[in-house]
Amino acid sequence: YQLCAAASTLTDYKLVSAKDAAVLPNVTAEECQNPDALTAEVVQGRILICSFSAGFFQRNATIYAVLRTASKLGAMGFVLVANPLYGDFTADPVPFSIPGIMIPRVSDAQ
Repeated sequence: YQLCAAASTLTDYKLVSAKDAAVLPNVTAEECQNPDALTAEVVQGRILICSFSAGFFQRNATIYAVLRTASKLGAMGFVLVANPLYGDFTADPVPFSIPGIMIPRVSDAQ
């Protein structure tokens, strides 16, 4: 994945799924709500892929927690993707403190 670091410069970053960075496998880790649930060394310097799962669906999880988690772990950015088990989602626009993108449609997340 490439992010534009400056007007004429592209930088390559590796992607890492929160599921693969989880200290212990669980749905909460995939939602990127708690930095302690993820291995910092695996996330640092990469783009963190988070899943819109049960916590978001039940309104216990927030995009703000994703931002805090990614930032605290030293991620270069994040992607929040729709989970086929929960379908498409809608989100209010919020300012991101780090680069990020939301992919709210399951068909686009495939």
